[in-house]
Amino acid sequence: MSIRRALMASSLVLTAVTRTAAASQIEFIEHAIDTDTHGTGGIYACDIDGDGDVDVLGAGLEDNRIFYWSNSGSNPVEWTRYTIGSNVGSAHSVSAVDIDLNDTLDVIGAAYYGSPGIAWWRNNGGDPIGWSKYPVAPNFINAHQVYTHDLDKDGDADILGASSDLNTISWWRNERGSPVAWTEQTISDDVELAKSVHVGDFDGDGDCDVVGAAITAHDVLWWRNDGGDPIEWTGFLIDGNFLGAHWVQAVDLDKDGDDDVLCAGYLGHQVAWWRNNGGDPVAWTKEVIGTALINACVAIAVDLDADADSDVVVTAQGINSIVWYENDGANPIGWTKHVITDDFVRPWPLYACDLDGDHDIDIVSGSSHQGSNEVKWWENRGTVPAEDSPGLPLRVALGQICPNPFATETTLSYGIPAMGHVRVIVTDALGRQITTLVDKTLPPGYHTAVWDATSVPSGVYFCRLISGSDRRVRPVMVLR
Repeated sequence: MSIRRALMASSLVLTAVTRTAAASQIEFIEHAIDTDTHGTGGIYACDIDGDGDVDVLGAGLEDNRIFYWSNSGSNPVEWTRYTIGSNVGSAHSVSAVDIDLNDTLDVIGAAYYGSPGIAWWRNNGGDPIGWSKYPVAPNFINAHQVYTHDLDKDGDADILGASSDLNTISWWRNERGSPVAWTEQTISDDVELAKSVHVGDFDGDGDCDVVGAAITAHDVLWWRNDGGDPIEWTGFLIDGNFLGAHWVQAVDLDKDGDDDVLCAGYLGHQVAWWRNNGGDPVAWTKEVIGTALINACVAIAVDLDADADSDVVVTAQGINSIVWYENDGANPIGWTKHVITDDFVRPWPLYACDLDGDHDIDIVSGSSHQGSNEVKWWENRGTVPAEDSPGLPLRVALGQICPNPFATETTLSYGIPAMGHVRVIVTDALGRQITTLVDKTLPPGYHTAVWDATSVPSGVYFCRLISGSDRRVRPVMVLR
């Protein structure tokens, strides 16, 4: 079904306020993970070996391999590289999730050229880990991105993929079994040179919608989940003139309870977000976050400065730069640009999480094809206040939980605008209280709490913030 230019009238464009290096600064220290990985197309981070720290996964497009680097957990962190899968033709994307529901993280990878299309590798445990490869979609050629989500909400992880050559975004339903069987369902075969796919709930009906990027059509699109078996999809255009739409993420940037859309424009050298205004069909307002980001590849939303809102980190391949934009929490949001590095050759993939276990968000990236053969991480050393650093939170907010999923310990950030009594508790899926993290009167400002979950089983839990009449909740997964 073609949806080109279908609903452009429903999108407005606003130019947001963007400042350069004026508010609070974060000090980042650069560290090498690997100097002999040739063209990194994908990056992911998780505790793949189950030892309590966060490891890094990579797709080596010139090495034709899927790797992981084991985190030593020491200070400084040391890294040991292991191969998960070989003969992955121009490996472009990698992710991890428990595919077979055996409480270990498995790996999903995508080949851009040739075999194996999309495949998954079962984690067999051991030291080093042993891996068994299984096909998902051998004929899904030019797979540029894979993404995992329980799209049909049946309790297991499904797989989504974007194919540039097939102009297609599809998903594969996890049918379970041994080995796991897969059923492909096409979401759209009219996504011109599809590059990216992500999942959110855009219409507030409680099911999983899909957003995608088409680089040569310059389209940012979403598909409404209309239910059924197989799921029926209705496509809508968010923006048909975002040049070189390359990477999308569904995220509630303005914290109004619905998912917005963030996108990096490779040919327009721009990063923007589209505010979800609700309605039927959903209406969108574009707000520019940053410009002059030559060949912007990836943009991800994450709370870097622990102030309970989502900042945005960007790789700009054409100027060898990784930058972050600080969210001021205002309405409309103002953005302050900070440079993490301007000397990392051809950065492409990007991930943000706590790599060194110090309860703040670090950055990891890889140099792309014909680059410097490096994978690096940037250690977040905390905020260095500037003279005009931002003031107190404007509202009660429960921010980032990182890492999530996690094995033993995670950190959540929250903010309160005035002095008051604060409770932070954790409940299980039935609402039963598991533990209390905070129960005291606190001054206004930004705070963090650590949950040590070593005594609870794997599963989904809910972190709940109570301050006066305000209630905030976020899900978190314990996975071992």
